[in-house]
Order: sequence, then C-alpha cells, then structure tokens
Amino acid sequence: PPLSWVQDGELTGIAPHLARKLLAEHGYSVNMKVFGNWERCQLAARQGKVDLIVAAYKTRQREQDFVFSDTPIVADPVVLFTHFGNANLSPYNLTGKTLGLLFGDSFGDDFDQAAARHPHVERVSTGEQNFRKLALGRIDYMPIGLATGKLQAQKLGLTGQVFPLPELLTLEHYHLALPRGSLLEPLLPALSARLQALADDHYIQRTTSYFERRYLDTP
Repeated sequence: PPLSWVQDGELTGIAPHLARKLLAEHGYSVNMKVFGNWERCQLAARQGKVDLIVAAYKTRQREQDFVFSDTPIVADPVVLFTHFGNANLSPYNLTGKTLGLLFGDSFGDDFDQAAARHPHVERVSTGEQNFRKLALGRIDYMPIGLATGKLQAQKLGLTGQVFPLPELLTLEHYHLALPRGSLLEPLLPALSARLQALADDHYIQRTTSYFERRYLDTP
C-alpha cells in the first residue's frame, strides 16, 4: 500500500486502478488475480498465466523475462526499517544481524547481490509478517519503500516499535511489467505515454492521496 494490496480477496491500490483505467481505454477489462505472494505472481507471469503485472521494479534479471513501461508509475525511495531494540542504528550495519525479505523481493541489482551474500536472511510471504517479526526483534532490518513502510506500521499499530533509518538504501521506480510475448506488448508505448500524461496532470499524485486514506480507513 498504497501502490497495491489485497482487500476482500482482490488486488486494489494505485497500480491496479491505473492498469484498469489504461487498458479500459483500449477496450480491455482486467481480472486482478492474487497469487499468494510476489514470487508466485512473477512465476505465473513467466509461465504465460498472467498478461500484466501492475507494478514492479525494473532489474537486469527481470528484463530477461519482462518488458517495462518507459514511464514509471511512481518513484519509491527504499529505506531500512528496524526496531528500537537494535543497537546498530545509523549508519546501519548488517554484520551479525538478520535481514527480513519477502519471497520474490528485489531492491535493485546492487542490493540484491548484497542480500544474496548475506548469511542471515529470512523470507516470508507478507509485509505484515515481516513487520510483526521486526517489532518482536526476530529480525533486525527490513527494506521497504518509505511511504509503504510508514503506512503499514501505522495500520498495524507498530509506530512505537519500528521506525525507518534516515539513510536512503536505493531509489527505485515501479513500472507496468508485461511478460515478453504478452498480447499487450504492442500497447506498451501507448501505455507509457498515457502514464506520462497522467503524471503531468498530477492525476497519479491525487490518486496516491486517495488510496493512502482508503488503506488506513479500511478495517
């Protein structure tokens, strides 16, 4: 959230909203399927079971299987969240610490390589699982988009137990992603141009505010 999250068994948020809007303009309706976790979603797309991923970071590894919109949906400053019991705060030090990630997580090529070398990494399926583990001190650091992390911590009532470090880990961008060979691939230049027009009109900014409120207000 606010980019995307599962509500009442359906994917909602900025990215699903924009995907529906853009594809409706080309005569398509979108069935938003939920696959349990991010890794399963990417696998389904690689297997041809999915025509569009509504939001993904662009990495060299993913570019082998996907094509991405030239225009990003949003920029995503990524930071590390930690718990108040962690003595190694700023600057962060991963030595001897446990890093919490989601299955299928990627935070840019440099971080992914560092995470692959780190001896203490635990992966789970949902952000809520990681936040609760972090609050209990079962993991020490968790990378996440700053806006997303603050919203989730507030929603879960954990703002007094977890917090973001000030250092920027990386600046990533969420893009529409299509599996190579998708029937929608010829539309990608038009989708990119439309995303740019919506960004220039501040539509995406207004939509972001709406979905932030919706996420926090939903029981």
